[in-house]
Amino acid sequence: MIDINKIVKAKVMRIEPTFVIVNFNEHHGICHISEISDYHVSNIERYMKLGEFYSFLLIESDEITNKYRLSFKQIRPKLLKHHREIIHSFSGFKNLYAATLKALENEPMHS
Repeated sequence: MIDINKIVKAKVMRIEPTFVIVNFNEHHGICHISEISDYHVSNIERYMKLGEFYSFLLIESDEITNKYRLSFKQIRPKLLKHHREIIHSFSGFKNLYAATLKALENEPMHS
């Protein structure tokens, strides 16, 4: 099992309209279109090509099937709409909510 929140270099094995299947270190993973960019993605092939290698962030694992869910955008701040501070949450909504509130406390007020 590979650690979550780790960046891996993976080869694109299959491109579908809403996801990409990749292979890395003899493991399989999927990157959903929502993890390609925060901006509208009309065609995944504008971001990646079949057979090419790209870096992805491991965001979830299934210990039973030994498959992984990956993110392309989380390690590329320009693909995030609000990328001043990236809030990672790998342990559920409550922690994400708390981290978001903390980040907002540090946000300067706009007039």
